[in-house]
Amino acid sequence: MSLIKREWLLHGCMKLDEFEEKDRISLRIRDILANDYGEKFAVRSWPQQNYRDTLWWYEKSKLPSTVASYFLKIDNRRGPNLYVGVSVEKGIEDHKLAQKRAKAKSERLGRWKLQRNWDWHRFLSSLNQTWPLIFACGKSLNRELYFWIEYDEGRTDSRYYVISDESIYWRGGFKPVKQEKIYKFLTKPYPKSWGDVYFARAFNLTECSPHLDETKILDVFTAMRPIRDLWRGLSLK
Repeated sequence: MSLIKREWLLHGCMKLDEFEEKDRISLRIRDILANDYGEKFAVRSWPQQNYRDTLWWYEKSKLPSTVASYFLKIDNRRGPNLYVGVSVEKGIEDHKLAQKRAKAKSERLGRWKLQRNWDWHRFLSSLNQTWPLIFACGKSLNRELYFWIEYDEGRTDSRYYVISDESIYWRGGFKPVKQEKIYKFLTKPYPKSWGDVYFARAFNLTECSPHLDETKILDVFTAMRPIRDLWRGLSLK
């Protein structure tokens, strides 16, 4: 059985090499997802070297930034908490800037430039279908959920929300937010910015003491699968 350790949350990173490969949560969840989807899955992490604070799982046949992914994220700024859920990314629209970023990272342009095959477009076009699925997920897990949007220009270009009882609130606020306002912010042009959207359930330090096993994480992934599959276009096939 794979574990997320309490000490990892305290230190803000996952020390994956504490376990043998067969017991690493990154690889065990990869294999479970591959079996569930009938397709090979890959794991991406950040930072890419040393200790990680974020892991993503996605179909191995795809470029990681182009597809909606399952993720784990340790966040000590608002915690310590472990966020578990699904995410989708928006690439850079400006061709020259995307080309420069790809060259600096020795990666393909398609990894950085937003193109028609990215799940970001399906995420935007399916928001009316997504909200009922998010509310249903909250009921299924019997938890408040978190939804946030970040662009790389700084916190002034980011939004953080809490979802509770089929209502959306500013994080740290008590007044409900209209879905239309969120859509307006998401569709605001940021041609030179990278964007990330995360939808998650949070596990606090107490819930991870002395550790959190993989079944709790997989329960969240199962509840959020209809959302991720909608963004991937899988539920439309």
